[in-house]
Amino acid sequence: MKLQERSYSTKVLRPKPLIHTEEDGSLIVVATSWGQPEHAQRALDEVVKYVSAAKADVEVTSPFEFLTCLTDEANYVRTSLLIANDIIYRGDNRAQYQSGVEVMALFRRGSQIAYAHVGCPSLYLQRNGQRLQPLSVGLDLSSELQDGSVLPPLPAQLLGMDPTCHIQCGHTYVREGDQLVLLASPATATSLWTRDAYQQDLGDITNRMIQEFPESPFWLGLVAV
Repeated sequence: MKLQERSYSTKVLRPKPLIHTEEDGSLIVVATSWGQPEHAQRALDEVVKYVSAAKADVEVTSPFEFLTCLTDEANYVRTSLLIANDIIYRGDNRAQYQSGVEVMALFRRGSQIAYAHVGCPSLYLQRNGQRLQPLSVGLDLSSELQDGSVLPPLPAQLLGMDPTCHIQCGHTYVREGDQLVLLASPATATSLWTRDAYQQDLGDITNRMIQEFPESPFWLGLVAV
């Protein structure tokens, strides 16, 4: 997997994420801190450490349940987020909230891509020659509060704020020419769903988002698989 990314800023700001990509392209982690920047780095490090050990067949222990309804790879990224949540909550937020983190982890093994995330970005699949389709959507609460004005981003789910956290996870199978679209934004441009959407690249998607929501900041990532 290879990631291209772009941030769009306006008078309203969205925190810029930290990104980790394994040299072999098997793992991508996107972590956005809402508070202390070092907490995003801590979450990212924990995810990379656990998934790297798991994919190398190193025996790893975890206090969290292995879900039989998920593939091994999806369990790896899900468990890594649970570990990161536990470490940040117990180490930083138990007595007083310091910050929370949005995290997306993508792990590829063969033709399978497993994903797990808390909050944004949302994950879309762009199959070669087909329209964009959503895989898993992260909500931004500012879209529920809008009264005609552009509001600052307001994450609906954050890692590290509670002993438990809501993790959206699963997997999909990809072929050559497919790509994943990662988008952290209160809304998605309607033009991205049109028939010619499969011709889009990073610049095209960025332009479509800006044309429809010129005052709304967003982060966009395009993953070639």
